[in-house]
Amino acid sequence: MEKQWSIGEIVASLEAEAAVHRERRDHFAEQESYYREHRTRHEAELEAITRRLEEFRSASAAALELVARLAPRPGPPDDGEDIGPASNPRLTKIVQAILKELPPEQAIGPGWLTQEVNRRHGERLRKRITPRQISDVLRRLARQGRLRQVRQGRQRYEARFVRVGVRL
Repeated sequence: MEKQWSIGEIVASLEAEAAVHRERRDHFAEQESYYREHRTRHEAELEAITRRLEEFRSASAAALELVARLAPRPGPPDDGEDIGPASNPRLTKIVQAILKELPPEQAIGPGWLTQEVNRRHGERLRKRITPRQISDVLRRLARQGRLRQVRQGRQRYEARFVRVGVRL
């Protein structure tokens, strides 16, 4: 037999259900405002970071373009020229060949020149060439009058040399 509900019981049950739903509605409204605040804050941070990222990308692209114009262009890789034995290469000959490809007013230092020598001839050498070895060659060429030193090397920056005249 089924229980008969009185009108008072039905009203009390519906009121209890309504109270539960009111409480849940209020709870989720609080949660909604909490998450809306966090979302708004994160959107503002994302916008600021995205703007800074675009500014950085454009500035770095401009800087790379400037460096590309000022830095010496790397020449072709080794074309099979005679550089001497792998254990004792003819560094002066290698350096002179690279310098001939550069414009006369181009200032170069041992760092870039070392990278270029190792890039072009690294596979044919027993050991990689060091900046110290290239510095020795550049100073020797400067003493011979084939290069002119335009900046003295110091502890924090390297010496710079330019070609003199057309002969190397």
